[in-house]
Amino acid sequence: MRIAIVGLGGVGAYIGAKFCALKEEHEILFIARGEHLRQIQKHGLKLIDINEEQVYHPTAALKKTDLPLDLIFLCTKSYHAKAAIAELSHAISEKTLIIPVANGVNNAERLRSLTPARLIDACVYIVSHKLREGVVKKETSTFALILDESVKTVLEPLFEKAHLRVKFSPEIKNELWKKFLFIAAMGAMTSYYQEGMGSIYRDHKDELEALLQEIARLGQAEEVALGAHEVNKALQTAATLPLDAPTSLWLDLQNGAQNELDMLCHYVIERAQHHLLPVPIMQKIYDRLKN
Repeated sequence: MRIAIVGLGGVGAYIGAKFCALKEEHEILFIARGEHLRQIQKHGLKLIDINEEQVYHPTAALKKTDLPLDLIFLCTKSYHAKAAIAELSHAISEKTLIIPVANGVNNAERLRSLTPARLIDACVYIVSHKLREGVVKKETSTFALILDESVKTVLEPLFEKAHLRVKFSPEIKNELWKKFLFIAAMGAMTSYYQEGMGSIYRDHKDELEALLQEIARLGQAEEVALGAHEVNKALQTAATLPLDAPTSLWLDLQNGAQNELDMLCHYVIERAQHHLLPVPIMQKIYDRLKN
């Protein structure tokens, strides 16, 4: 198979690094751009996994390719996904499987009209970010990728060889919302208070729980099984995280970069208005952050 990892940020770099173990049997292509790409081409991709460092070399690191692709891990932010698919249009066919892993609950749905490829929903749990050009740091031991069970037969052997934890779910919509519950609340609150995830749990636990409940009620309105168990599990996860662990939304806002504020925060407000649900905490946070 020819496998492309598109976007070498915190998520894509970790998946791509581990998939380098498959190079003897498969072509592993890293698709990136700018100085990040140039550093990877010169020196390889350095992954700092908590305190362990290792450099990984794919089959090739490129800005784009026209070679036919069998599998694409689309690891760009949601706002770059459409452009990434357009740039790879000559490499994509109806035989290509694309797995978008950006934050959000409707990524595959948004992209299906743009390509003949098969798209499946997925979500990933990881705390990692680009430290500098060519270097990515994974902050904790957490990693779990959840995919639709329809691709289990094809993909499970790849993940086993790459030593990546993966779950194949028959209820992928529920899994997307469980992830969204956590990342939308944490992304909003870390950005609002400018504190890491562990600090949010320590200093603002009650407000975090109330915001999680707002999002859980929205999920229920969207016919997703979110309740007290999922809220408690999200709080338990937050309790284990480093005090200064950032979210990608907070990092992007700090850097004045394009960000997922609309995908995470405004989406909650927009869908809540559709269902006539009050979400005062998310509204308060969004009103400040949008400016």
